[in-house]
Amino acid sequence: MTFFTGIFAFQLWTVLPCIVIGYLLGNIQTAVIVSRAYYHDDVRNHGSGNAGSTNMVRVYGYGPGAITFAGDSIKALLGVLAGQLLCGQVGGYLAGFFVVVGHCWPMFLGFRGGKGVASSYAIAILSFPLGALAAIAIGGAILLINKKMSIMSLAAMLLFFIATLVFQLHNLPLIVLAGLLTIVVFVRHAENIQRLIHGEEQRLRKEGM
Repeated sequence: MTFFTGIFAFQLWTVLPCIVIGYLLGNIQTAVIVSRAYYHDDVRNHGSGNAGSTNMVRVYGYGPGAITFAGDSIKALLGVLAGQLLCGQVGGYLAGFFVVVGHCWPMFLGFRGGKGVASSYAIAILSFPLGALAAIAIGGAILLINKKMSIMSLAAMLLFFIATLVFQLHNLPLIVLAGLLTIVVFVRHAENIQRLIHGEEQRLRKEGM
């Protein structure tokens, strides 16, 4: 009994830091930092109200949007690497997922974050590069055609999940990770999906353009 209790304690004390580190990294909101530092404002007060790169593009332009995308990607990469150091591959998956959770629902910012796309893309690329890059490339082609970022985000994540099912069937933790990331992205895009259904979704552009 003591042996199994010891194993459980070991797993708990190695897995828990992955969750905490990932979530805390996710709370670092690049969009909020950039909008407050350079515009003395909070991007969440404008546009869609989200702290993400798409809303940054719409409110402030492509430069701040690109910086936000890069920052949100970097924190996801750091989360995965920290998780791998603590608990191997599965630890990386776990920490990466909680970076996205922290990004979408940051407790230090009133649980008002972004939609997790940039961070999810970074985790996908680090976990399954070929599948992720192919999915993002197809999503990018879709964006060039219809100029709707939400469709690209949803399509790319769904395609990444399908790619893991087809080419990584032996890697159950990765399939679970891809499925969870896809669910979070779709949940965070619920309003966008409704607008897409009713033909009301806006194209990607800066406000006033």
